[in-house]
Amino acid sequence: MSNVSKPTEPVKNWFATLVDEFFNLTKYERSVIIHGAIWFFLILFSYYILRPIREQISSTYGVENLSWLFWATFVFMLVAIPLYSFLVGEVHRKKLVPGIYLFFIANLLGFWASMKYLDEASQIWVARSLFVWISFYGLFVVSFFWSVIGDMMTSGQGRKYFGIMAGGGSIGGLVGSQVAARSVKQIGVANLLWFPIVLLSVALIVYWLLERSAKRHAEKADQESTSGKATGGNPFSGFTAVFRSRYLAAICLYGIFLATCGTTVYFQQSEIVNAAYAPPGDEVGWTEVQKSDAEAGRTQYFASINFWVSMVTLVFQFVVVGLLMKYGGLGWSLAILPLAYIIGITSLALMPTIGVLAIVSVLGRSVEYGICNPSREVLFTSVDREDRYKAKSFIDTIVRRGGDTVIGSAYRGLRGPLGFAMTTLSWMMIPFAIGWVALAFFLGSENKRVEAAREK
Repeated sequence: MSNVSKPTEPVKNWFATLVDEFFNLTKYERSVIIHGAIWFFLILFSYYILRPIREQISSTYGVENLSWLFWATFVFMLVAIPLYSFLVGEVHRKKLVPGIYLFFIANLLGFWASMKYLDEASQIWVARSLFVWISFYGLFVVSFFWSVIGDMMTSGQGRKYFGIMAGGGSIGGLVGSQVAARSVKQIGVANLLWFPIVLLSVALIVYWLLERSAKRHAEKADQESTSGKATGGNPFSGFTAVFRSRYLAAICLYGIFLATCGTTVYFQQSEIVNAAYAPPGDEVGWTEVQKSDAEAGRTQYFASINFWVSMVTLVFQFVVVGLLMKYGGLGWSLAILPLAYIIGITSLALMPTIGVLAIVSVLGRSVEYGICNPSREVLFTSVDREDRYKAKSFIDTIVRRGGDTVIGSAYRGLRGPLGFAMTTLSWMMIPFAIGWVALAFFLGSENKRVEAAREK
């Protein structure tokens, strides 16, 4: 009987190992982890202030306009990502990071001024432009962070410590969602933009401190001299790399499956939330007070969802993902998300209510952020440096948003002209989710193959 392990033993052993590893870190590793966690905290703090604004815009304009906003976002990315890839190839990291952050800060100042001082007729276009911008910002700023951190850590270090830094981001998302929910009615939607303006400014200072500390504690000469250099190459190498590598192509396809199921739920969310918070009667007859209350109600709902997503994500990041990757491997940690979508989509097909939607949203996004995303970042530690910046940004932005766009248009066509019921579209997603599970296990085996080839 004494040899039988208790159910809690794996958790205790994992935490003990985690504590031992923390105290045995080199100064360089500790510096990158601490500064990286704070940096990511500030990034997701800023994004979770902006995210409920984006969701409120999406629920206001309906499925028809939402589809066109997705197309606008996709076109914007087609222009922005090659420009970014060009800068990666030509500009040192120490100049690239401040340049990109100052660009985002200037954009936010412009949106704030537009929302405050332009007339009501112009506000429609300001809102649509802000939706596109936030859609790009949310994907790009996270992808860019992990590219920089991946530049400063080895593959082995990434497997051990990415979860800790991801946890810092989740705490930022938790705080950001609460700040948005509690302050939107007091200060208004426009003034919420001052939070990310300040947060990005502080993030720049943290990045500068990270570079200075990493330089001081660098264990190897090449960590300091080459990791931040421009990668060279052409701006479209990220696109071509996906078609040259079976491994990158599989990661790309994983993103397409995510877009297929995720966008379907997102469009259903727009319909369900808009109906739940609509005042009685025709929208044309709404008073300004009713419109304002509906807008604030939707923003608060999305901020509350973001809060619970962050809470559950923290549990997944600090407890579940480490155990799952250790005992199940990358295949299982990548397969959890499509399995969660199978459960969530089935639930929405049976009961398309706002209560079920809230549970599905929290479950799906928590698994994505807490388990799937750290696992996906590990996949990119096995590729070379140019692909880590260029191919990764291409997959994380253009492929992801391109998938959203195509699926969004298909949803609009099926829901509108063809008259498909919302529940029917949910059932149609189940086979895609099953194929997605199979792809996750294939990616797990591909990662082992790529790692073995690198070690030879």
